[in-house]
Amino acid sequence: MTPLLLACLLLAPDGARVRPEPLGTFDARLIPEASGVARSRARQGVFWVHNDSGNRPVLFAIDRRGRVLRAFDAAVMHLDWEDAAADDRGGIYVGDIGDNLGILRVRALHRFEEPDPAAPPAGPLRPTATTYYAREPGDRFDAEGLAIDGDRAVIVVKRLDGRDPDLRAVPINPPSPVTSPARPEKVGVLPGFPEPVTGADLAPGGRLFVACGVDVVRVYERPSPPSWDNLRMIAEVRLEKGGHYEGVTWDGGDLILVGEGGGVARLAKSTWLDRPPGRGSGAAPRRGRRS
Repeated sequence: MTPLLLACLLLAPDGARVRPEPLGTFDARLIPEASGVARSRARQGVFWVHNDSGNRPVLFAIDRRGRVLRAFDAAVMHLDWEDAAADDRGGIYVGDIGDNLGILRVRALHRFEEPDPAAPPAGPLRPTATTYYAREPGDRFDAEGLAIDGDRAVIVVKRLDGRDPDLRAVPINPPSPVTSPARPEKVGVLPGFPEPVTGADLAPGGRLFVACGVDVVRVYERPSPPSWDNLRMIAEVRLEKGGHYEGVTWDGGDLILVGEGGGVARLAKSTWLDRPPGRGSGAAPRRGRRS
């Protein structure tokens, strides 16, 4: 190692921001405002994305470069789709969980049987199940992060005041009808996440959990046996400004990110493993924006 390189390494701040590896850009005519992403559990290299509120209810199958393999209209309302998730039984979930103004009493989680991107759709995708959940007037929380944990969905509350965000569990099997919506149960918090959470995902196997903000990613390890209490942060990656990341999903040990007005990027396992908590910590909490 040359003396100059050694000096640069020693002087470089621990909090240096990371630029995720760009993989591709979206066709802005189809995906102008990507909000959620989930990796297919059945098809290698296939991911499911959707747009944010103000767009049509469509699920897009994409490859790692952001190229659309197939678009599927969904036969459900799109009030404020914020995240997607997958289960181990061939299901893709869309969380209509956003509520920026806190005025919607009931929100919805739609499960679709994953369609084949190689085959043209026979018609609009109809959900195999929809679970509704209700929030009390004093607790009409906004949310943009969703994960599936067995027979329940885990929703990450979006905080704007710097507090650790709550994790709320909603039973999804059996689904709760709109006439008798489920009541979210607080099952834990995300420690050390002062920024508004914009996306989340639970790794297959259920041990690792990831959450992102527009310019930060944090990885957590769940205690054994798997619980949402006492999550342990094992990585903290501050991202270069300008990406505005809205969704994250696992791809093996790597992380795939999608952003508004952008495309697909990868945060390699070697990169996030090299960023233990505390490197770059201390940034003041930021107020969120509509997303």
